[in-house]
Amino acid sequence: MPAYQSMSLQSLFRLQDEILLDRLEHLLPALMEESGIDMWIVIGDEYNEGPTVESLLPSSFFHARRTAAFIFSLQQGKLSRMVVSKPDFSIDRFYEPVLLKPKGFDWETFYRAFASRYDLEAIRAMPEEDLYSCIARIVRQHNPRRIAIEVSDQVPFADGLSKSNYDKLHACLDPSFQTRLHSAQDLVVRWLETRRPKEIDLMRHISHITREIIAKCYSRTFIVPGKTTIGEARFFLMESAIKLGMIPWFDATVWIRRKGFAHIDDDSAVIEQGDLLHCDFGVRYGKLCSDVQEMAYVKAEGDEKLIAELELIHRKAMRLQDILARTFSKGATGNQVLEQALTQAKAEGIEKPMIYSHPIGLYGHGPGPTIGSFGNQVFVPGSGERLINDATCYAMELNVMEQVPSWDNLRVMYGQEIDILFHDGRVEFLSGRQQQLHII
Repeated sequence: MPAYQSMSLQSLFRLQDEILLDRLEHLLPALMEESGIDMWIVIGDEYNEGPTVESLLPSSFFHARRTAAFIFSLQQGKLSRMVVSKPDFSIDRFYEPVLLKPKGFDWETFYRAFASRYDLEAIRAMPEEDLYSCIARIVRQHNPRRIAIEVSDQVPFADGLSKSNYDKLHACLDPSFQTRLHSAQDLVVRWLETRRPKEIDLMRHISHITREIIAKCYSRTFIVPGKTTIGEARFFLMESAIKLGMIPWFDATVWIRRKGFAHIDDDSAVIEQGDLLHCDFGVRYGKLCSDVQEMAYVKAEGDEKLIAELELIHRKAMRLQDILARTFSKGATGNQVLEQALTQAKAEGIEKPMIYSHPIGLYGHGPGPTIGSFGNQVFVPGSGERLINDATCYAMELNVMEQVPSWDNLRVMYGQEIDILFHDGRVEFLSGRQQQLHII
């Protein structure tokens, strides 16, 4: 497997662009057909792009340039990919630039300096137009039946079209096209949740590195009982990732469970022998995310009985993972998977199972079917009603609440979280999983 953690930035950007082009060519046409959409218009402003625009930008674009507008038109099975924005010489590998002669733009100088391959004579013959006049022209030329735009009161990921851009878009269209505007929410969810093979390979390795960093934290090389604080531990996780070019997408946590204390989360708390540690840590790299929780015990003298009790709890958490993995089914809702998994777990004697798993990929808490939430173990409206689809990834997040006999039957939350892929009707743990309790 390639050592993605040691890739040069140039190599990483090349991979990101390969992934984007593959998604545009092989994934998007099928998803538009599946969603019954023959035109999709995505508009975002610099620094206010919205989630979908970011997913469409090549590596050379850290943000949209001023206003970026993408038009995707599916006609007779063929997808046209167009970009409507200030001309840029680096984007035409991915999209056909259609705003070639914008008003108030020195296009002659631009093409001579940066894009001499363009036909200047043909461009001179074009009328000048602004962004929205260009969109209106493309819509008239393609005459779509359904125009999907990013407005949704159900899916925030599909609600990225700003009010001002919506007003401009609506006003520029002929009345007959205004009535053809529809929410792109189903298409957006499918676009953002679905992973292609190169993405899966990259996610597998990102998850693996995340677990490697956790293992380094859970060692006497780093943790010195009686000295190391949980604040130092959680910042070790994040700093280790940053040194590899990976960005934490949330504030890493390290918690302590110890005799008499079910939960300690003060950064100044010192890790002691006999502590049970619980970390939650995830990174973003190459536009993809990981999310992992693992448990560790800090060895003390004469604690074999306690370790055996904690190992038993760990096996219960693993069994809950197994049950949930076997409950995944294409076409089932997140709520159906939740109910079936919890019912099976309780029938097997897991007294207090909790499941709160979420889609992961381009975003850590991504769109798609959620399977429970920390505060709702019955029925999650909205996201819990979405269907599980093939080639999708999840952070399998759960816990068991169990009593520890050696700690006067103190009940502790024993958490586990690991990145998984659902593909071809089965669940794969992308980088394995925590098979046993870490002993420090």
